[in-house]
Amino acid sequence: MYDLLIKGGTIIDGTGSDRYIGDVAIEGGKIVEIGQNVYTSAQKTIEADGLLVTPGWVDIHTHYDGQATWDPLLTPSFWHGVTTVIMGNCGVGFAPVAPDKKDWLIGLMEGVEDIPNAALAEGMSWGWETFPEYLDILENLPHAIDIGSQIAHGPVRAYVMGERGASNEPATESDIE
Repeated sequence: MYDLLIKGGTIIDGTGSDRYIGDVAIEGGKIVEIGQNVYTSAQKTIEADGLLVTPGWVDIHTHYDGQATWDPLLTPSFWHGVTTVIMGNCGVGFAPVAPDKKDWLIGLMEGVEDIPNAALAEGMSWGWETFPEYLDILENLPHAIDIGSQIAHGPVRAYVMGERGASNEPATESDIE
């Protein structure tokens, strides 16, 4: 007996093959059988006639860097079938962060991505300074989808160079080291 059986859906498997009507059996959180007329019983069966059954979507360019600290669903991406998001794009993010640069990083995100200052300032609880500490906090928060994060250059410049980095002054050899 399978854990879950999705019956009669239009399967688009992501390989480029033509779509087809079929069933998907899941056991232990993994797909164990795909085909037409899977007859094994399951603890739960979903009738998917007229619905698409597809792999999860990976969004490689998001700005959930702040929202990931308070929204376990990462809406609206979760609503649209996204199963993995990648953050840290466009050079903006929130780690590393010097204690006196939190507002500056919020302003950078607002300026580059038009994410309201008030939402970020009210929603984020911080609790990290380094990028690994930020990742540790994210790992310990509940999330309905997977998260990957790149380290963004804006926070790194501000952390290493302070006001000189924030003012886009050239990095010195010492800064680069």
